[in-house]
Amino acid sequence: MIQKYTATFNKVSLWEDKRFCRTIDKKHEYSQYLRLGALLIYFKCVDLRAIVCLSLTLVILLTGLLFVGNMNVGTVKGYNVTKGIITSDTTWTKANSPYNLTGNIAIDEGVTLTIESGVIVNLNAFYIQVNGTLIARGSSAERIHMNSGYIEFTETSTGWNLQTDTGSIIEYAILDTRLGLGGGSPLISKNIITKSISVGGGSPIISKNSIEIPIGSDWLGRPSFPSVAIGIGNDNTALIVDNNILGCYDSAAITIGGGSPTIMRNLISNSYGYGYGDPGYGQAGISISENSSPTIMQNTITKNANGISIHNNPSPTITNNNIEDNTNYNLRIASSTQVNINAANNWWGTTDTAKIDEKIWDYNDSDDFNTGKVNYIPFLTESNPQAMPNQNAPIPTPATSPLPSQNPTATPATPQTGLNEIELAILTVLIVIAVLLIVIIGLVLRKRR
Repeated sequence: MIQKYTATFNKVSLWEDKRFCRTIDKKHEYSQYLRLGALLIYFKCVDLRAIVCLSLTLVILLTGLLFVGNMNVGTVKGYNVTKGIITSDTTWTKANSPYNLTGNIAIDEGVTLTIESGVIVNLNAFYIQVNGTLIARGSSAERIHMNSGYIEFTETSTGWNLQTDTGSIIEYAILDTRLGLGGGSPLISKNIITKSISVGGGSPIISKNSIEIPIGSDWLGRPSFPSVAIGIGNDNTALIVDNNILGCYDSAAITIGGGSPTIMRNLISNSYGYGYGDPGYGQAGISISENSSPTIMQNTITKNANGISIHNNPSPTITNNNIEDNTNYNLRIASSTQVNINAANNWWGTTDTAKIDEKIWDYNDSDDFNTGKVNYIPFLTESNPQAMPNQNAPIPTPATSPLPSQNPTATPATPQTGLNEIELAILTVLIVIAVLLIVIIGLVLRKRR
């Protein structure tokens, strides 16, 4: 649409908008002006079709260059975090993400490292040792991503306090990094976890997570199974509550080798020996051993080679669970177990005692007369609806190595500029179009001569 009309003695100008103008002079030659900011580009040609072609070429090229120039896909920003100790309160912001570790780092006692929502942390096979406080709180819409490496909470790390909403916490993160809870009491909640967790002390809370470690492969391409999702040992009072713990583990989804942890309201399913692998193996949903005294309550333990496997002489409390549909046994105690196991008040998938007995391996099935017995009476007469993860349940409050040297610094990573495959394809198409248009214009002009 013509927005402005001007006329002089020698020419008529038709301004179609503030950027584009056509003029016709007394020789009937056509001219065009294209205004881009302070830049005025002028074309003059004896043929309107040629002008149209040139204008189209220019518009396409400029649009393509502006589009490519405004894309940030080919640029990687971020900060490199060097080896050392964080000695003052520090925040890793989304604006400076990703953070790339170039060495091991530690958070000093009394110091807090805060990681904002949306931040990506590439540990690059290094570790973060938490001696102070780690606050990594994402959101359901914008999770924190932690990749590779290892995060270790030590005995001096600050435990989580529900009343004051303070302490160490990892929440709403995607954790593709191993966690070591070697004495600390952090809250690990509402995360997507794809690497193993080891508990070696303290009173950590692992709550409302989705935990599933994928099957890998060896150098021959054969499947390589993770050993365990959560490994618990030493003196601890860990709380494992309201999690979905799935996967295919060649040991167990949860192994308990010490302490007095509470395993409560989890869905536990280790498909090794059930849907995958040899059902003759002794893999389990929960494996209990040594002198541990765990409380196993209100869980659904299903689709495992063995639901619960017991070794040596622990003293577990097993009550109000749904333990059913496991390939070999719902509960199996090894010949090395010489203590009786109380497993009353559980649902075994049936009320037929003969069928319940078939799925429990104990003294009655062993050639070793020292093997303990399982007492499952009285038992639940139907499935316990409370024995599943409850995402709305309140979270209980937990109880309250050599360090790397030098203070770590965060330095800008070298920008990796360039075009990605999509940008290169777009630019190639634009160049081809421009070349074709130039050839057409040349042919038209030659023909007119």
